[in-house]
Amino acid sequence: MPQNTPDKIPASSKSPITTSGERIGRLFSCISYGVARTKDQPLDYYIHDGPAVFGVQLKGFIDDEGARRLDQVWRTASSLPGGRRPMVDITFVTGVEEEGRQLLMGWHRSGVHLAAASEGSRALAEAVLGVPLAAPSANWRRDVPFRLNLSKPAAGWRFLMAALLFAVPASAANLKTETVSSWNDYLQTAEASLQQRVQPGSCFLWTFENPDRAAKVRAGEIIAAPAPGPNPKNVPGGLIHHWIGAIFLPGVTIGRVSEVTRDYDRYKDYYHPSVIQSTFVARDDATDRFSMRMMNKTFFVKSALDTDYAASYVRLDENRLYSVSRSTRIQEIERLGEAGEHKVPEGEGRGYVWKLFSIARLEQRDQGVYLELEAIALSREIPPAARFFVDPIVRSISRNSMLISLRETREALRGYDASATR
Repeated sequence: MPQNTPDKIPASSKSPITTSGERIGRLFSCISYGVARTKDQPLDYYIHDGPAVFGVQLKGFIDDEGARRLDQVWRTASSLPGGRRPMVDITFVTGVEEEGRQLLMGWHRSGVHLAAASEGSRALAEAVLGVPLAAPSANWRRDVPFRLNLSKPAAGWRFLMAALLFAVPASAANLKTETVSSWNDYLQTAEASLQQRVQPGSCFLWTFENPDRAAKVRAGEIIAAPAPGPNPKNVPGGLIHHWIGAIFLPGVTIGRVSEVTRDYDRYKDYYHPSVIQSTFVARDDATDRFSMRMMNKTFFVKSALDTDYAASYVRLDENRLYSVSRSTRIQEIERLGEAGEHKVPEGEGRGYVWKLFSIARLEQRDQGVYLELEAIALSREIPPAARFFVDPIVRSISRNSMLISLRETREALRGYDASATR
């Protein structure tokens, strides 16, 4: 983390104030001071990407050109999926020009939290906003393990390219026959691996294939990792993403976990805001059918998917169970919430997610239940030349999505009330 702090405010700006007008005038003098003294301190900005918080840390002087670059970076980076808190740390900002002022004001109006941990940066922020700044969240950086310096031209453009290709609106793409064929082949391999796990003498849980992994999960850590091999896997016309996660749920039974995970009507409560609608459709001896509407909402982009699923459950014995869930329909929704809202034909559109498949394994032992989830998704392809830059971003997105899903399942179990079901 940068260690330098903003220049001190001139002593003349610290005189007592008696009216709000005088106070705002003093604050605007801070901006003038910053412009006069700190233009030689170039703008640096860092991405912080974690399961709870998505943020940008700024350092130096925000001139008009820097504000325009920063605006594009934020529009791109803030499109990463998940319901994380958006934050911008301006503690080390030393001054702003007009376009920087407009950018900070726009973020604030959109609900972005501006964190300012020094007297100078707080005065600067209040001068821009014209209102007192809410107290900062002191330890938010502690929860964001991934940091990328976007101010360096190479790193900034690499991240921008990756996010533009993967996470923000792109040109339309159609699902091809050869892509579906490759997807089906991959799923056959995944299902064959599952059948191998349930054979007598085989290791049913991925958790216990590694003693260190098992110890971490048993101790309460949520583990997420890419499946072996290239990940994402490049197939004709698309990418296959395959991740595995595990969590230990103490003090519950396999029956209770199954009851919660099959309560589809309440997925919109368990997995909000990613899931905005969820509906149980039908159940027979072998299959559950349900629907979900999933949304990725940022301050600049809204996209949604309307989806149907079929899920089968197999009870191996009193302590082990597995389920297989696959999407039977995925349609993108354009102009969400607007007068012209409509569904794009299946297999057409932006191609963020074309197909989904998951395997859940549950085993009751150690006075609780071990829950594992394998999540497999098919998305649009990314040009080979960009894959080197894209892979770290894709891995961060996939890992965070898995961690959030498992954590929210744990929270759903803690607050579950069976009497409220339908």
